[in-house]
Amino acid sequence: MAPPRPSTPSPSPDGRTGLRLSSSTYRRRPWQIGLGVALVVLCGAIGATVFQSSAKRVSVVIAARDLPAGTVLTAADLATGSLPANDNITAMSASGANVLIGNQLAVPTTHGQLMVRAMVSSKPPLAAGSQVVGVLLKGDQIPSVPIVVGDRVQVIAVSTPGQASSGSSTVGTSLVDAATVLAVNPPPGNQTQYVANLSLEIPAASAPEVAGYAAADQIAITLTSGHAP
Repeated sequence: MAPPRPSTPSPSPDGRTGLRLSSSTYRRRPWQIGLGVALVVLCGAIGATVFQSSAKRVSVVIAARDLPAGTVLTAADLATGSLPANDNITAMSASGANVLIGNQLAVPTTHGQLMVRAMVSSKPPLAAGSQVVGVLLKGDQIPSVPIVVGDRVQVIAVSTPGQASSGSSTVGTSLVDAATVLAVNPPPGNQTQYVANLSLEIPAASAPEVAGYAAADQIAITLTSGHAP
């Protein structure tokens, strides 16, 4: 017995069968077209941004040659280089080179090394054989003209009424002919009799005697000509 044959749809009165293909089967929906266009545009924009980021460069400050620690920087010590733009770059912009000039290198640098602000200090290290002594001064122990960092001053032994000299030097003796002022600060709030609090760089050999006179309030300074070199 032969297997049953599938039935075919009866023709319609106009001779066509009942199977019809919807015309929408081959038609893309408008939102699909719009999405495709948007993706193409987005990919193009991302590609352009990446290209521009990689192509953009910034100018930075670099060392023009090998420099030892302690070098006071001049324009001849610095040069400019370029790096790809990056938010993580910590080097100093070439436009800020003037901030470095005149400051002292705290660390050695090599030719072409990126320069950053943390590599320099405006306060040079002490010279070999020097120490720092702090002195509190009253109005009659310091000139009335402003004393600023870098000034050269002479340190003199003076007497305090009713007290013997605290050292072997006689009154009026110069304890240090040329001390460098490293810091100028106001006196402590509870020391109203003083007008200035100075830190002086002096020869190490003179430091104990000067500290003794300062502690006994038997010290004065005079301003000499010129600043420290």
